[in-house]
Formats: sequence, C-alpha cells, structure tokens
Amino acid sequence: MTRRLLLLINSLEGGGAEKVMVSLADHLAQRGDDWELCLATLDDYPDAYQLSHRVERVRLDCRQSLRRSVSGVRRLIADRRPDVVLSFLTRANCAALLARRQADFRCVVSERVHTTSHLGSGLRAGVMRSVVRRLYPRADGVIAVSRGVAADLSGRYRVPAGRIATIHNPVFTAALRQLGQEAPQIALPADYFVAVGRLVPNKGGETLLRAFAAHANRDRALVLLGEGPERARLETLAAELGIADRLHMPGFVGNPQAVVARATAYVSASRSEGFPNALVEAMALGRAVISTDCASGPSEILAGTPRGAVQEMQVAHSGILVPVDDAPQLTRGMDLMDDAAFRQDCAARALDRVGAYAPETIFRQYESVLTAGHRAAAPSAAAPRVCGSSQAVAPRQR
Repeated sequence: MTRRLLLLINSLEGGGAEKVMVSLADHLAQRGDDWELCLATLDDYPDAYQLSHRVERVRLDCRQSLRRSVSGVRRLIADRRPDVVLSFLTRANCAALLARRQADFRCVVSERVHTTSHLGSGLRAGVMRSVVRRLYPRADGVIAVSRGVAADLSGRYRVPAGRIATIHNPVFTAALRQLGQEAPQIALPADYFVAVGRLVPNKGGETLLRAFAAHANRDRALVLLGEGPERARLETLAAELGIADRLHMPGFVGNPQAVVARATAYVSASRSEGFPNALVEAMALGRAVISTDCASGPSEILAGTPRGAVQEMQVAHSGILVPVDDAPQLTRGMDLMDDAAFRQDCAARALDRVGAYAPETIFRQYESVLTAGHRAAAPSAAAPRVCGSSQAVAPRQR
C-alpha cells in the first residue's frame, strides 16, 4: 500500500534539521512505491540541499509568520490529502497541529531542540511555551532528538511520555571521512583545538576562550569555525586574555570536516543543545572530544546516560564532560589532551560510539513511528568502559 507523506519544515536554507529531513526523504524515495512524498517549506528561501527527483517540492511563502504558515499548510493539506504529516522545528510543528483541525491525517511532530532552553525567557518566550504546551499533546506522535528533549517535553509541556519516541540524528560516517581527507580550504596551525558553531552566546564562546587562555600548552592554537554577532566581543576578549595570536576565526568554511579531521581535539562549550551534530561528526572523524554537560545530548552521546549535570570534569566512555559555564573545569579537560595515548584512546572510543547513529538504523526508527503508531526507539546502551580506564565513571523564527 502506498502512503502519502507530507514533510514540513521552515526552509532548507541549511542546518542539521534540514539535512536530516532531506536525507530521510531521499531514503524513503528509494523504497519504491511504499511512499508518495511531498516536501514543503513554509518560507521561500534558496535550498542548501538537493532532493531526490522522486520527492515533490513545494514552497509556501509564509514569510516567517505562524498565521500565514497555518493558512498555507491547510491549503496544501486540502490539496494533497496526505495520510501522514511529519514536521520539523517549532513553527512547522505548530502549523501542522493547528491545520489538522479541518483534516484527518496522522500528525507526527519532531522537536529538534531542547524546547525550554531554546525558547529562553521573556514575554514572547512565555507565549510560545503556552502554545507548545497546548498543541504538542495533540500530536499522534512526537519525535525527540534526544532523551533530554523527551524529558523536557513530557515534564514541562504535558506530552504523554508514551507518545514520545527518541530518535537521534543520523551520522553519515563514510561521507564525513571522505570530506575529512580533502585538503583544507584555509591555512591551519600545526596543533590546534577546534570548535564549530555560530558565534552566539548559547555556544559559550567566552567560557571557551577563558578556558583556552589558561590551558597549559602555549604552543597550541584554537580554531573557531562559524560566524555570528559575538565575533567582535570574542575578538576583544581574546586580546584582553593575550591569546589573539593563537585564536583563528575564519568564519564559515566550505568544508569544515577537513579542518576538524586535522584537529588535536574537538571542544564544545555550549549552554544548550538538542542533539549536537557537530560533536558527533567530530567523533566520526576520529577526534577526541570535550563537551559541556548541557541540556541536552552530550551526556547521552559521551556517557550513554541522561544528563546528570556534572559538577566537575569527568572522563566518560567516549570523551570528556565538563560543567556548563565552568572555564577552569574545561581547562582541565583541555590539559588532559596533552597525553597522546589518552587522546588516541578517547578518539578510538568516540569513533566506535557513532556506530549507534548509522543512517539505516535511524531511518528504520522513523518509519516505525510513521507507519505503525508510536513504538519507542531506545538509544543504544553506553559502552562499558571509559577513555583510558577499565571502569565506568558515574556520573529566523524556528
């Protein structure tokens, strides 16, 4: 039986959620006549990803407006009459749930961020939290990108836990490693830590720079890949800390994997995440990793357990976890990376861990939710050992 599936997202401009949706659509398109596929974006922006020719592409012109999004989705659903609608990101999720009032279809929404952390504070955030609390429990299924996101949805937004499936993002290890073998597009220092992400407060750039300034190895550099409104402030801080000559901020680069693949280690100082794609991609490239134990994702990835909000640096089975906004503890993690044997052991365990995120496994979990009602998709169990040890350590509008 052919099922009509409508995939709904804000845009395909770029980003982790957009990449996952396109990859899922391409995977389902290869299933022959199992699926009749349509991917619609709420806003009319250029695509960063190319879809299979078997997937119908629709662009709505909602101009980042929730009201226009609901109207546009209602018209599209009336015309296409899908059996299932799968939406990614908060505005698309809300639009799909509001549009279903006048149509009969299975509605599955996917939350790609830690909702409470992402919405922040203030009047607008309070309104959006109320909207999410009102609408998300109406979904037939809710896909959370990590267990931390799932716990946030069930605990604060009244989504029944039995209706939530935790499905991590897929990691395309072979493709990443091929990109990593290409020549970097920028000049690089001989020895450096690397971080990837927008230069925004949520990425913890100040903590990262303060930790690096105290790092024992004065011959090592720090490369920040990304752009954003924090650039000038971070450059000023680097000068104040005396590390301006060792800080490289080339902005966005065409092939960041080539830079990450040559780094001594990958470092994330994020204050919140949904599922940190850049962290897992660094692991797939064979890099040792250090991350804050933020909500949510890093602890699940590196320790195989829900977030425990560590109070000091911990060596987990696939990398190092440190408290959020704690520069001294992050420095401790950086200093450990001077031990080459330890670093290589961490990198090997990190590479082994990403096997749990193979695309074939992840997409089967999506199909299970889309076709047969909710069936919980439990993440793989943690590896039994820690880096260098034989025992486990306890523990636009989107």
